This record gives sequence, structure tokens and C-alpha cells, in this order.
Amino acid sequence: MSPETKNKLKLSFLLLITALPVSLATMSFKSAIENGDIAATSNKGHLINPPADISALDMRDSEGSPAFRTFEEELATLDDTEEYEIKPWLLVFVTAQDCAASCMERIHYLQQLHIALGKNIKRVRRYYVNASGVPFDTQTASTLREEYPSMGITYSDAAILEGNMLKAGAQLSLADQDYVILIDPVGNVMMYYTDEHSAEDIMTDLETLLKYSSLG
Repeated sequence: MSPETKNKLKLSFLLLITALPVSLATMSFKSAIENGDIAATSNKGHLINPPADISALDMRDSEGSPAFRTFEEELATLDDTEEYEIKPWLLVFVTAQDCAASCMERIHYLQQLHIALGKNIKRVRRYYVNASGVPFDTQTASTLREEYPSMGITYSDAAILEGNMLKAGAQLSLADQDYVILIDPVGNVMMYYTDEHSAEDIMTDLETLLKYSSLG
């Protein structure tokens, strides 16, 4: 186990003993993965174990500032860990290509998948990552926000993102492939999906994760 993973587990335990028992569900789910109870039988996506940190995606807002802080950075801003606010699960669409018809179709069905979560809809948030290395132009960003108001929009650099994910054991190729990445409420990049995965595949894994964890 890497030092980063050990540190995150220690911090999860810190939350657990400071009146956030929901952390236990996530830890139990991770234990089930490690023991093969879940990963070997039911996950459809590519599992990243141990998970990468959300900072590996290098997601930035339109002004170039990091869109997310690491879990450790979040805790460092608090006077008391009980002040920590649980974040939603993130369903992140990543592409380095211009968003043509197939891309828009992918975004649309992720929106429909999100809606289909019903009572769990607020436990998940969607993001679009433009991995071309620069923010969207104003017109494209405005169009996306108008059509998908509940979807966050960020950008990243494909080479940086791929390099960081490769260190975590996930080999991505944004030159010829788009991805959907699943991130838990404490910033663990847990799974990724290629164009070959269906919406049903993603839904199956997401519903399993939400079932095993009350986080988010």
C-alpha cells in the first residue's frame, strides 16, 4: 500500500471517529473490493486499485485554478474535522476531441443515467473535462451550460492527465478514446469506462457503489 493510500485511510478513520460513521460503509466497500467479493464478480468498469486521487485528473476552472482540492487539503482548511461537508460522487466525462455528435450523445445519456438514479440523484454530480489543455471558448461553454445546467465544466491537459493516471496503473489514450471516470466523495478515482461500455454498465456499478456506501 502506497504512503498516499495509507494517509487517506488514516484520514478516513479520523472522520469515522469524529461523528461521521458513513465512512464505515466506504471502508467496507473497499474491503470487499480487496477481498474480491465485488470486483471479481460484478464491476463492469476498469477498477483502479488502489485508487488514484482526484488531483491526478488536473481538473481546472475557466481561470486555470484547480477545480478540486485533495481530501487532505480539504481537511487542512478545517478547525474541526466535524465541519467536513460530504461531497457527492462524481461522474466525469473526459475527452480531448472536439465534441461532435458522438460526444454529445455520450453527454446526453450520462444526463439520462443521472436522472434515472431517482432518489439518489443528489448523491451524484456530472462533470465534463475538456482535455485539450485550454478552456472552452465562451460560446461553447455557454451552449453546454444552457443545455446541461447541472453539469460542471472544466479543462485539463491530456498528457498530464494520462501521465498521472499511468502512475496509478491506468493506461488511458485520449488521442483516440473518450472516458467516463467515477470518483467517490473523498476524491478517490475508483473506476473508468471506455466508449465500449454502455450506460447500463455504468449504472450497474454506480448503483452498487451507492448501495455499499452511504457517503455522498
